[in-house]
Amino acid sequence: MSRRIFRLIIVFAILLAIYLVALKDDHSKVFLIVASSITFLIFSLGIHGLIAHSIRPDTKGNIIVYPLLMWTLWAVLFLLFVFFIIPVYCPDFLMEL
Repeated sequence: MSRRIFRLIIVFAILLAIYLVALKDDHSKVFLIVASSITFLIFSLGIHGLIAHSIRPDTKGNIIVYPLLMWTLWAVLFLLFVFFIIPVYCPDFLMEL
């Protein structure tokens, strides 16, 4: 049941991202950056929850690098978000806010 909830969270984040891309000309840059940041956080919550609930508890307890792997995954997702996703929403977001 929990994996189904996290899948729904991922689908919701993807649908929200599609909505923002489709209607990005109708919103201000500040709104787009805030909304895309919230979308990223919802998506990363879904990914982490799905992975955490897919690993058996006894295996997760024995993996010492599990927190490092989760942090690394989040860091990679964040870098992709900052350098590839935000420029799609706002091509010159660093220049004019």
